[in-house]
Amino acid sequence: MKGNLTIDNGNTSVKVAFFIGSQIVASNRFARRDSRLLERFISTYKPETAIVCSTASSAASQRIEQLAEQRCRRVINLSHETPMPIRLGYRTPQTLGRDRIATAVGAWGIAQRLDNACDVLIIDAGTAITYDLVTADGCFVGGNIAPGLKLRFKSLHEHTGLLPMVEAEGDVPMVGYDTLTAIRSGVMLGLLGEIKSYIHDLKLSHPNLMVFITGGDGRLLHNRLNDEAIIHYEHLAAEGLNRIYLYNQANENI
Repeated sequence: MKGNLTIDNGNTSVKVAFFIGSQIVASNRFARRDSRLLERFISTYKPETAIVCSTASSAASQRIEQLAEQRCRRVINLSHETPMPIRLGYRTPQTLGRDRIATAVGAWGIAQRLDNACDVLIIDAGTAITYDLVTADGCFVGGNIAPGLKLRFKSLHEHTGLLPMVEAEGDVPMVGYDTLTAIRSGVMLGLLGEIKSYIHDLKLSHPNLMVFITGGDGRLLHNRLNDEAIIHYEHLAAEGLNRIYLYNQANENI
């Protein structure tokens, strides 16, 4: 089965997807240390080509990348210099996270199909939460980086003497009625307020704005935001990586 493998080698886990053309066929997520699952995924779908986006530099991460190079005929390792369908207006493109590039391309490609006059805001809720803006004509302008949901809970626990570690799931009252709900509400309502405020303020300068949310905590936050105008798209990075691969294939760069 001819196809393309996308590998998003992130801070917390490895996300893989298999595409035939522009259609996603299968996806999986696993811990970086368990490269056997990637081997099994490759053995099942037998991709001819791959594109790798890596934000980690450990030995385990390198093994993931080496495995792709051993098992696939052609491999693109995404960087800011890789030809892509958007242009980078970021002042320091060499420091721009490759995952941010991938999700930006994915969201912009989808927005072009839905309404090509829209600017695009991508909210990627992972270990860090990033807010990135791409204009309708395909320029990655830049964005903001803030601590992600779990990192906020972890920071309160590790940098105080008595506060417990709290999970995101559970009751989120406006006014916490015990320490657990006080922490959960403080973190959750604070982050939701941050997201809403960012969208509101950005729409003042970009009124025709399409908003995507993705990442490990994307679905949870999307449900809490309760805003039908915000699009939750789980495989945004994979879509972007595959689109970059197809762009290079069409332009005979590979």
